[in-house]
Amino acid sequence: MIYSFSSLPEEKTEVGGKAYMLAMMTQMGIRVPEGFILDAKPSQEELATIYQTLGDQFCVAVRSSATGEDSKEHSFAGQNSTFLFIRNQEDLVTAINNCFDSILKESSTTYRKHFLGSAKAVPMNVVIQQMIDAKYAGVFFTKDPRDEDKGWLLEYINGVGEDLVSGKKTPKQIHENSGSDDIKPEQVEEIVIVSRQLEAKYHQDFDIEWAIDDKGVVYLLQARPITAKNSISQIKKFGLEELERLKTHYSKDTTWDGQTFAELSINPSIFSSELWSDSFKKNAAFDKALQKIGYLGFRDMKEGESILDNVFGKNYVNLTRLAPLYFGPMPYSIEPLPRPHLKFHVSKINLKTILYTPKTVFKMVSAGLSVNTHRKEFINLASKDLISFSTVMDRPNDLSYYQSWSDDDLKGRLLKEMIVFTRDTLVWPYILISLTETTIQTLHSLLANIFNDQKAAELIRQWTGNGIRTETFEMGRYFKKACAKPELRGMFLEKYGHRGPGELDLISRRWIELGEDAFYDLSVEDYEKGKNNHTFIDVEDEINQFKTFKKTLVLEEWQLLKDLLELREKWKMATLKPFAHFRYILLEFGKRYELPSNDIFWLNAEEIIRFDRAAYAARIEERKLKSKLFKHFNFSAVTSIQEIENVLNNRQPQNDNLKGEGISPGLVKGEVLVINDPNKWKNIKWPANPIVVAESTDPGWTPIFTKAKGIIVSKGGVLSHCAIVAREMGIPAVSGIINCHNKFKGGENVWLDGNDGTIRII
Repeated sequence: MIYSFSSLPEEKTEVGGKAYMLAMMTQMGIRVPEGFILDAKPSQEELATIYQTLGDQFCVAVRSSATGEDSKEHSFAGQNSTFLFIRNQEDLVTAINNCFDSILKESSTTYRKHFLGSAKAVPMNVVIQQMIDAKYAGVFFTKDPRDEDKGWLLEYINGVGEDLVSGKKTPKQIHENSGSDDIKPEQVEEIVIVSRQLEAKYHQDFDIEWAIDDKGVVYLLQARPITAKNSISQIKKFGLEELERLKTHYSKDTTWDGQTFAELSINPSIFSSELWSDSFKKNAAFDKALQKIGYLGFRDMKEGESILDNVFGKNYVNLTRLAPLYFGPMPYSIEPLPRPHLKFHVSKINLKTILYTPKTVFKMVSAGLSVNTHRKEFINLASKDLISFSTVMDRPNDLSYYQSWSDDDLKGRLLKEMIVFTRDTLVWPYILISLTETTIQTLHSLLANIFNDQKAAELIRQWTGNGIRTETFEMGRYFKKACAKPELRGMFLEKYGHRGPGELDLISRRWIELGEDAFYDLSVEDYEKGKNNHTFIDVEDEINQFKTFKKTLVLEEWQLLKDLLELREKWKMATLKPFAHFRYILLEFGKRYELPSNDIFWLNAEEIIRFDRAAYAARIEERKLKSKLFKHFNFSAVTSIQEIENVLNNRQPQNDNLKGEGISPGLVKGEVLVINDPNKWKNIKWPANPIVVAESTDPGWTPIFTKAKGIIVSKGGVLSHCAIVAREMGIPAVSGIINCHNKFKGGENVWLDGNDGTIRII
């Protein structure tokens, strides 16, 4: 049926929020471009009526309006289709049909499944509306969605508003107490008056799309309740509560590092956070690793204390507590950037440090000599232990493995696996990480003495990308081959199915669970063309060309670093096999407790063992909400209570933060594609030259890396897995662009320079 805006009954809300509000605004006397609503694909008779209504010379916008779209709870922003500047009957029919069919698009289906719990198609309606050729267009928020205390906010661009909503253009802003050189005060006031009318009638805060034509006439194009408006005050509330917690539990000079273990500094679910935190406690894996290398370890720490803290939902290593674990009390702190190093502090000198200084210096010297002398021995031992570990800890990639286990056996296995993993399994990975950091510092110092700091960093980036073949690189090659040759997919999943995007958080699905959905279609021809794109270099030959007697030392350090990096990846591959079984065990608990999808991961081990539905239901929801709200807060790779307080009070320096650290060389131009959920990468409409933007990545992002032309991340240094995989695949990458996954909206065209860490928006 066809409804004009002026004739739609007020009770007919099922036409979708967009269509309904356009009709209601028209009936309130607000200036809205003329139009009508279709609740089904039109018949030939109805099409004839539409043509007659529009006349011969028409220019219209055709827009989808699904049931539930543009509601207070869900915006469905960009999930369904819109077509602008339609001027003939053939294009009009095509646009109408495409709008109705867009409810079946993968992105729309995924959105419904995620937010509504079902992928089932909802009724679609279509709006046909006079097109306004705008001089200016934008969005008006009756309350600033970032901070409602700031009053209203108006954003605008030159031309039609589609490029603002899609993020392709960065808007100018007018605040409640500011003005503009482009838009007249009376035009702004007209929009404000309309907003007050809507607020008064519907008792909601709105965001309103508007346009001003070349004659200065203001039109209202859409109005919807501000999505998740209630979270605005909650974000502030939870943020201030978390800051107060940090101030209560930690000294004011506490510093946290989210760089060295960048893959851990994510927003993990509760069980994952507990598991990783346990490995950084006294007598656990990190403590054992330090002692095995020759450092002091957690000897003076309290039982049960961890140096992996949860800060605004993310995992950070507590640098203030970490420093004494190496050599005891000393007037130094560990500074992680640009590489971990000791920094002297006069303020830390006291009687205790003076008394301990001779002992501390002795420990520093002896530990340094021990590390340098025994690195090769450590590598041999780690290689030997890897063989036995891979045999003993081998686990089948079988989601149904625990279905037949009794409740008691399942609980016993969970607790046993936690002890083994956090106390023993991670010892060698942590040793290898520490030795890698030590070796790269030594290599950098040698190269800097021969050349300079910049050249040293450049050579290390080049060598670690083009001079090694890690297990992750081989996994990436096998993945692309399996995409091109479906008969190999089963074998790929057998070998690598325990991995997946976001793999260090157990809430993330493994490839074995995704099955065929883990792959994309790639022609054999395209695979053959691209499989030899990566050029390996003979680093040893390059070093032998150096005209300095130090080349022998450089070669020795390089060979050690190469062995360490390759061994680190092999250990990670082996470690993640038993780690995936935590997920399989928890999923089985979730089924038995009849919990909604993924809720089990928001309980800690004790709560899972002593499950109480009545007591835990509200707790789970609060934790999920808190985690969701904490994603709005982003701090530096190395942060402190002072910086966190500045961020919360908007006192941080204002800059574009588009200069980071080049972690994989190369220069590339492309279109920004923001990925917050790597599990949904197949539902994304990929641009021709995608520059993938994310908070951080891990080797489980391999499918995404194989399609990316460039990578931008907030976290991860030159030895992060993101950096190594990017270099191995020849993808330019930049790290250290703070909050990049929220700063970019997607669709921006940029130049990415992985050589010097610069991002330039075109």
